[in-house]
Amino acid sequence: MAPRIPRPNALPAPALREVGSALGPFEIIRARQLIESELAALAARQKSSATVKRLRVAVKLMEDDIVLGVMPIRGDREFHLALAEASDNAALVRVVTELFDERNNPLFEQMGHHFENEKSWRRAITEHKAVVSAIAAHKPDLARAAMHQHLERSQQR
Repeated sequence: MAPRIPRPNALPAPALREVGSALGPFEIIRARQLIESELAALAARQKSSATVKRLRVAVKLMEDDIVLGVMPIRGDREFHLALAEASDNAALVRVVTELFDERNNPLFEQMGHHFENEKSWRRAITEHKAVVSAIAAHKPDLARAAMHQHLERSQQR
């Protein structure tokens, strides 16, 4: 028998920024782009009508909020979390939730006040609809590209 190598009680912590410092908006978007593009492709492969319905409800909530003059963050969050939850992977749901909720950090909020408006949100809704259409059509490559493009454009807005 090979000698047993003792395991440390705790693994070293990864190199992270100082606790409490906000992540930059562009690195958040790039991380989301990598993860959520693949989640969109996965959802298209799964062919779940329940997921498509939930995504459409989230888009409708966004549209309704715009009509009310409210920033459609609730529907946007629901859309992205529904996509993560469709993966049936709690780790991915947690990561997507945490990355999405970073938009509440001061730097994101400051940028949002400058760049988010009804016109930019209407564009985002159109992009969300493209993602839903690709998922509903069971076209993983198209779903991946649509989500990638959506998050790329959100970074450019």
